[in-house]
Amino acid sequence: MDDQNSTQSISVAIASFIGTIIMGRLITRRDNTASSSSSSYAKETPTSFLPTPTQALTLVQCRRSIFPKQYSGKSIPRSIVNDMIEAARWAPSHKLTESWRFVVFESLDAKMEVANLLTELYVSSQKLKGKPIVQAKIDKKPKSAKLSSHIIAICVADKGSNPFVEEISSVSMAVQNMHLMATAHGVGAYWSSGGVHGPNSPSKTCVIENPIELTQFLVQHLPNKDETIVCLGWMYIGDYYGDAEEGSGPENNDRTTKKWPSGRRSPIEERVAWV
Repeated sequence: MDDQNSTQSISVAIASFIGTIIMGRLITRRDNTASSSSSSYAKETPTSFLPTPTQALTLVQCRRSIFPKQYSGKSIPRSIVNDMIEAARWAPSHKLTESWRFVVFESLDAKMEVANLLTELYVSSQKLKGKPIVQAKIDKKPKSAKLSSHIIAICVADKGSNPFVEEISSVSMAVQNMHLMATAHGVGAYWSSGGVHGPNSPSKTCVIENPIELTQFLVQHLPNKDETIVCLGWMYIGDYYGDAEEGSGPENNDRTTKKWPSGRRSPIEERVAWV
């Protein structure tokens, strides 16, 4: 009887031991599967497609205002401009109003229309203020238009659902996105506010009242002609040839020899307070 009980105890112990091994292996296999699944999930999440913090900061630090006088006069692909506009579309906006409005002037005739309008606005503004008309500024406008590949009118639509300053801020962030995309493509971009201030618009405040001629000119090109819009300026976009060598000019536009403009900023400690 004792031998029988002893045999049963040994059998139970062996079965328990084997069961423990099997359960351990099952748990290990489960953990490995979960780990593999987690790793696979991590690869599929949007985070893995984001630039690294270093890459993002480098792009921001490399952004420059590159002026039309620095452009080669050659056209850049429309696909690059489309990328810039797509980047603008993803700027934040309160209540998703997406109040940015853009008019892209691509053909030479269209760009010259902009130049002629800005010339007229400059001359009339100087006369109204009793200030001298500088010929160099008149000559600059058509020259900038010809050197630029595209000119984009930067506008904001006032829907009345948000404080207007919020809409202006959203459009400004959209423009920054455009600048960053232009930088990523290695093309020049510059935001000019020329011609946006009307005779009753104080240039040193946030109040912007466009000249009626400017509003009429832009509204005819917008999809919704019943919207109330305000033009915040113009983005000039062009092929940047850089200063690869002493005395180099527009004929030297090889990307491998481009010298991207350097920048400077004052210490951030002068403008930040930690509390």
